[in-house]
Amino acid sequence: MAETLSALIPDKLDSVSEQVRERLCDNEEIGGMKLAWDFIGKELHGALKSVLDCDLLDVLGRVWAEAAPIAALADPARHPPGERSIVELGGHDVTRELHPVIAVTVGPCPCVEISFLFSLAAHVGGVRLAIVDGHIVGGDLGELWASAQLSYEGVPLHPPQESAKVRVPGEFAFAAPGIKIPRIPSVAVEGAAGGG
Repeated sequence: MAETLSALIPDKLDSVSEQVRERLCDNEEIGGMKLAWDFIGKELHGALKSVLDCDLLDVLGRVWAEAAPIAALADPARHPPGERSIVELGGHDVTRELHPVIAVTVGPCPCVEISFLFSLAAHVGGVRLAIVDGHIVGGDLGELWASAQLSYEGVPLHPPQESAKVRVPGEFAFAAPGIKIPRIPSVAVEGAAGGG
């Protein structure tokens, strides 16, 4: 699947230049300049597309790596090196918030960092994941679609964008060594006998 997060941003974000203009004009030096705000808005849009140019399956893989049924397979004491395990997760929804930050410099003025919120929601019709050596190495999944919305300071910059419903044919693979499954530290619980 070649669906990237950036594909879930509209080709044009008319309001981004106005929203960011207000933020940048907090700096009196910038506020006093005659600037091509439409150009700045197009540059910001391009920077946002660039920073969100990551594969949707990679993002989902990182979410799956945190799921309890997957985390249990990262224990090398239970799953020796080279062992391949397959885990099936039924249909589920995934939400994730990403916080892209774009650094803007105008002339000699200090750099201003503009923080956005990218809210992602995906529906997965089911997935089988292959686990080897504490990493998700690939799998196959059923139907998948996602929607996303970009916001700035709590103000949505566009209506939610939804991808087409896609069936990923055959298997997919993550770049070696795969997506690392975080180890859940074992917690020792000490009990105390109550006296009577």
